[in-house]
Amino acid sequence: MHRYFVTGTDTEVGKTRVTAALAAALRIDGQSPTIVKVVQTGLGPGEPGDAAHAARLAGVRHLELARFRKPADPWSAALAEPAPCVYASDLAHAIDAVKGSVVVEGAGGLAVPLNANENFASVAALAKLRTILTVGLRLGCINHALLTLVLCEQHRIPVAGAVLVHRWQDAGEAYAADVARALQGKVQILGILPFDPDEQSAVEQGAQVFVPLL
Repeated sequence: MHRYFVTGTDTEVGKTRVTAALAAALRIDGQSPTIVKVVQTGLGPGEPGDAAHAARLAGVRHLELARFRKPADPWSAALAEPAPCVYASDLAHAIDAVKGSVVVEGAGGLAVPLNANENFASVAALAKLRTILTVGLRLGCINHALLTLVLCEQHRIPVAGAVLVHRWQDAGEAYAADVARALQGKVQILGILPFDPDEQSAVEQGAQVFVPLL
């Protein structure tokens, strides 16, 4: 049984594709994983969210734990409704209740606040999930990746590895090599997801990245 938390160096860096690729790899391995979106923001009731999208790409089931309309961090989004904030213990309990393998997707990065005192790192730690770091290949990602790894260490969150993603366009082999060199010895680089406008193709290619974890 595998239980992972997919986080990113920032928002819109390819977490949903990485989530789908990891879930697809687990499915190909003969498991029946569930994709869990901890908090979905920026969508109203009934609109398909990240979990549904990733699950469709991976061919697995999905679950969404909380949703707010405002496209913002969960704390700000809850206050805008207004609605009660979400808490890490409740979210972790809901994740624990999911049977079998799970691939949990956060929003933004680990430091994004859930409420006045907690963030997504709090959820990953309480739910005892191994983290997959999605590194969107653009300027600034090295700093964001290293800071995320420090946060994981502070919260004692095990890191299974990092995936480098050519999210917006092909950033070039030289830049990918620079990022990999900066992270060498600090996290295992599982592989690279190439730029591909075809999401289904990207997920199928990405599934191969996770074979070493199975």
